[in-house]
Amino acid sequence: MEAYRDQYASVFRNGRGVTILAISNDSPEALASWAADDDFPVLFGSDPEGSAAQAFGVGARGNGMASSRAVVIVDPEGRVSFATPQFREVDPTSYEELAAEVAKVAMPIEADNDD
Repeated sequence: MEAYRDQYASVFRNGRGVTILAISNDSPEALASWAADDDFPVLFGSDPEGSAAQAFGVGARGNGMASSRAVVIVDPEGRVSFATPQFREVDPTSYEELAAEVAKVAMPIEADNDD
């Protein structure tokens, strides 16, 4: 999961108005400790019963628990623009796919006006 943090600047374009929400079935305490220790720039949601995953449209596994490492992209207007039930954080192509989705909704980079 450190890849989330490491890829943020290039893949997620330092936010640009986009919020990345990672949903897992880890406990809130585990997520809070882990995210704080590694200074993650994405939001984490604990969803042991799978209800948040279902609300975001990323479903739940057969045992009713949230899909492991679901990722939701929220656009600058607060709308869900993309959701995947199984983000593969160790697969580089996952970041390419996510970057393409972020690029679709990210606020444009403003040009420097040094006139």
